[in-house]
Amino acid sequence: MNKDQIENKLATRFGSAVEILKTKFPEPCMYIVIDKYIEVCKFLRDDPELAFEFLFSLAGVHYPDRFEVVIHLSSSKHVHQLVAKVKLPLENPKIPTLSGVWEAANWYEREAAELFGIVFNGHPDPRPLLLYDDWNYGYPMRKGWTGPDFIPMPDKSKGADE
Repeated sequence: MNKDQIENKLATRFGSAVEILKTKFPEPCMYIVIDKYIEVCKFLRDDPELAFEFLFSLAGVHYPDRFEVVIHLSSSKHVHQLVAKVKLPLENPKIPTLSGVWEAANWYEREAAELFGIVFNGHPDPRPLLLYDDWNYGYPMRKGWTGPDFIPMPDKSKGADE
């Protein structure tokens, strides 16, 4: 299936639960409403025409007004890819775990939880993955974070002599 066919299939199947983003990129890109996140992801994996059997990236993103979880999927059978995003609120960002859909989500979700503070409901192993066991300085990938290991970058807008 090409990009347009994938987008049409998802829009027809899920309607307003997916928002197809028109991008210049070769792979389809979309937002999924959080209530349909697992259902859409299972469909992406299980539908024979899509067969997105491989989750090769899951990341948290912090914007000034929200968080996002972004996943990148591929199908080795059909040689196509897809990007899916979910918007989360700034206060108490929670989303269901994808580890039951794609096992590879396990470590990616642990990383996003630890660095951004995103809670993955139902995650089978929410232990810290990257930071020290006794880390209690917040979430270092959030905008505005200034913890003990923070090194401010020089302001390039000012001249070198200032």
